[in-house]
Amino acid sequence: MKTYIYIAKKRNAETVNGKINANSQDDAINIINQLGLLPVSIVEEETKRDGKKIVLARKVRTKELYVFSKQLVNLLRAGVSLLKALTIIEEQTSNQYFRKIIYYIVQGVRNGKSFSECISEYKNIFPYLYVTMVRAGEESGNLQEMLSNVSKHLQRQEDIASKIRMAMAYPIFMAVVGVATICFILTFVLPKMSSLFETMGDSLPLVTVILIKVSAFLSKWWAWVIIAVLSIAFGFQQWGKTKIGRFASSKAMLRLPFFGELVLKSELTRFSTTLLLLIKSGIPLVRALGIATPVINNDLLKLQLKKCEQDIISGGSLGETLKASSEIPVMMGHLISIGEESGSLNDVLAEVAETYEQEIDEKIKMTTTLLEPVMILVVGFIVGFIVFAMLLPIFQVDVFA
Repeated sequence: MKTYIYIAKKRNAETVNGKINANSQDDAINIINQLGLLPVSIVEEETKRDGKKIVLARKVRTKELYVFSKQLVNLLRAGVSLLKALTIIEEQTSNQYFRKIIYYIVQGVRNGKSFSECISEYKNIFPYLYVTMVRAGEESGNLQEMLSNVSKHLQRQEDIASKIRMAMAYPIFMAVVGVATICFILTFVLPKMSSLFETMGDSLPLVTVILIKVSAFLSKWWAWVIIAVLSIAFGFQQWGKTKIGRFASSKAMLRLPFFGELVLKSELTRFSTTLLLLIKSGIPLVRALGIATPVINNDLLKLQLKKCEQDIISGGSLGETLKASSEIPVMMGHLISIGEESGSLNDVLAEVAETYEQEIDEKIKMTTTLLEPVMILVVGFIVGFIVFAMLLPIFQVDVFA
């Protein structure tokens, strides 16, 4: 007998949750149906070795959502009904958690609910932008095109995120290797030479004495050093979740050399493509801004874009409010102003997104090209300095001899 945690709805649309014991998930669904409830989510509660129970963390990656959308578009284009298409995709989905969600969506559509209603119940998987686009497609009778646009948008965002991850992977790897090498030398290599240095007494160079003391400290207290580093990292992580911490880290990210400009342009590309997608779908500018702004991850930029939204509600123009922002490039504001005046805002947003995407590619290439030798030089210099400090007393003995 297994325990399942469920979320369900009553006939009056009230949401309820709880736990039930059942032999399988199908049995759990039957039990919930017998209670007169409509299952929304059922997750098995798994047991740890110590007997305590936890719910496994589940998530759906952007790439998986893109594949889902692309498959749905292809099936709809082939003339397959929405219900049949969702059923086919459910059978082919490898992510078991996502597969369960699609199953519940299929049940909702089969019971007469709209597709947008079904996916809106899973905000952790289908963002507000996605739900809005699907709803607009249903209302206009153009669901296939809207899903195609969303699919392309997701692919574009995943490509940009992937490029940024690749740009940051190498310097992070080099930093980890460098720190590991330095720690290995200080905690394992240098202590074996300390007996040789002790015979030299007070004649050791200052740099070697400092290095020996650091090595002795790390060798004795390495466990506490690791605990301290992890505690500090955990503290920063928790602080970063607070409102002040998020704002401070967002500001710091935009000020980073090399990566600050990369973060800014990737965020503005995401914003521009999202806003363009919404406006092309017939959604008014103010509402489109309200939907597009939350896709920004940087809290500082998000705050400034929310201010732009309020200024437009008060009668201002998008271009002028963007130009007044301290973080958004002035050129972007000028281009959007021209687009508003000429009635070609869609074309300008597309051009801004394309330009920034090209600049991101160039910046990534330049960053990786420059950082590779810089990281090698920095790590090599530190390791070389440690080796020099270790060998300096031996050289001095040879000179005085």
